Amino acid sequence: MSKGDWRERSKRGYFISKSPEYKSLLKDESVRKWTMNLRKKAGWRTTIPSFLRTLYKFAKYSGKSPNELIAIGSTARKIEPREELTSATPAITKLVRDFINELLDSGKRERARHVRTCLKSFFKANGISLEFERIPRQAKKEEVVLSKDQVYAMADYTGSLRNRAIILCMYQSGLGITSLRNLNYGHIKNQLERRRVPIRIRITSHISKRASLVPFYAFLGAEVYDALRAYVAERKRKIQKMREKGADVKELTNNSPLFASEGKNVPFGDRMAVSSVWRVIKHSAERTGLQREKIQPNSVRKAFEAELDKSILGLETKRYLMGNPVQAMKYNINEVEGKYMACNFSRSELSELAIVEEFVKSLGIKKLKAKIRKTLALHPQMTEMEAVRFIVREEFASNPKIN
Repeated sequence: MSKGDWRERSKRGYFISKSPEYKSLLKDESVRKWTMNLRKKAGWRTTIPSFLRTLYKFAKYSGKSPNELIAIGSTARKIEPREELTSATPAITKLVRDFINELLDSGKRERARHVRTCLKSFFKANGISLEFERIPRQAKKEEVVLSKDQVYAMADYTGSLRNRAIILCMYQSGLGITSLRNLNYGHIKNQLERRRVPIRIRITSHISKRASLVPFYAFLGAEVYDALRAYVAERKRKIQKMREKGADVKELTNNSPLFASEGKNVPFGDRMAVSSVWRVIKHSAERTGLQREKIQPNSVRKAFEAELDKSILGLETKRYLMGNPVQAMKYNINEVEGKYMACNFSRSELSELAIVEEFVKSLGIKKLKAKIRKTLALHPQMTEMEAVRFIVREEFASNPKIN
């Protein structure tokens, strides 16, 4: 445990909360005034603890209390309410700059940006204008767009049926980490028992935690179905064995998280943390031989998007499957499902002709063979595949509702 960390491990191995060290700061009038201002802004419940931790570290670095920092920093003897801000003294400006430069020298650019924002806010709330140069954002890390083979290799090297199901589920549905960890067993239970492929899951703002989300359906193909069946069966066996040994383990119910903790840092059966799902992806990528630092939380989702881009689906259907349906547009879910099935998310490589034929079926185009013969007669230079593509383009042109 790092010095200054107010968390402790319980007997079960996971962290429990204690009173944070920054609590002592709340005695200072300058801090109370600051937090009152912060409460007026959206997201203050997250911002205030984060800013208080930063101020605590700065106060410790300077050896001064927040009230003392304000006294040192102000060039005015008294700051009246609504009076214009007074410029910070050179002494406090240098102290803040030195603190930030130490972070920059150690490569913590984003942390330095956070400190700058935090301390400017603190001094401003107390009538002091703290001005110094902006810190440019750190360039985004190079991100790998995973191929299908890489995703399936990651699934093979997870070392866990649960982790395998997580990676395949993300790849074949396009769901992000937050949506994935918020799924319940009840979302797939009946379809799993009825052997329905693809599995349909209605994604709402409650699952995605996106307030403005238009509800849509995500789909899970055959490989995910098999992975989920194996994972659920193993989980039920574990629950039974643990109960036989007298352990207090929750039953698997409709409200149980679909992807649950396996009991290392969080009790068995509890919902996984977002960071835990991220680690599953990072560790699996590393075992496959990929560079861990280049794998981001949405790398697997990007592979799903890349597969959609390679398909001949229309833009509106691609947007729907990526979780961004048009609000005013009505979708036929059976048709969307058929188009989803036309995409090749399967491990077994299908021929391009087979994929296109599956797509044509989903559109309800009839007498395909006859149309191919007619097209080849009119255009003898074409191959059969080129004829099928020509027919599909004609169908798209004559029926604007197809996307």
